[in-house]
Amino acid sequence: MFTRALRSQLCEVCLASTNRSSFSRSASTASVFPSPPPATGFARLTNRALVLLYGRDATHYLQGLTTTNIKDLTFDEAGGFYSAFLNAQGRVLHDVFIYPIDHALGLEGKDGITHNKPGFIIDVDKAQAATLRSHLKRYRLRAKVAIEPANWHIWSTWDDVNAKDSENLTDPSTQYFGCVDTRAPGMGKRILSSADISKTLPGEESSVAGYDIRRILMGVPQGPSEIISGEALPQESNMDYMSGIDFRKGCYVGQELTIRTHHTGVVRK
Repeated sequence: MFTRALRSQLCEVCLASTNRSSFSRSASTASVFPSPPPATGFARLTNRALVLLYGRDATHYLQGLTTTNIKDLTFDEAGGFYSAFLNAQGRVLHDVFIYPIDHALGLEGKDGITHNKPGFIIDVDKAQAATLRSHLKRYRLRAKVAIEPANWHIWSTWDDVNAKDSENLTDPSTQYFGCVDTRAPGMGKRILSSADISKTLPGEESSVAGYDIRRILMGVPQGPSEIISGEALPQESNMDYMSGIDFRKGCYVGQELTIRTHHTGVVRK
């Protein structure tokens, strides 16, 4: 039997040990969490990659593969837009941003040659870039298009103090361009640049983790870990509300189930 004094000493030792353990756990947990994003800031999205698609048939070819209507858009009008690639069963394979490119940009292909041909740059999750290129090549057949990686910087900018998301960025002379991120009000803008423009962007630089915190707080899913590739329907991730689906465009891969779900409100899995 322990004496009362000994029991008291043991309790004090256990309590001190518990306090040290709790402090250690809370300190290590705090160090794991990223800093919250600034009210006005930007982030370089190193978790995203670019695919360059260009050639005589680029517009017609991409029109039959994406959920948005790109046929009548031009570089000056669009800047870029949110979209998706589906499989034949109407499940999301890739959530993307697509940017029409202009002759004046003179983008370099993988062979180092500048290709002044109309086309598109596709912004996709970095882990899915190779899979997207394979998906595009699968449907190419005789279409006169080239599909290559592109090595530009991808940025997200925002200003929660003076929110101005109304204008696209389409200035080829400065070697950057972009669009409004329509996935949520106040989400900011997406920018592609051929060089590091961090010193010219307003606000404080944030990390990808900080950007993800802001995106999640605004209810915007992104990438295969949140929009399950090959399983999720576009409406399950609110892609229709995020301007990622045009229900009036013609035929594209996965359209039948997407339109039927939209008009009947019935999901069959």
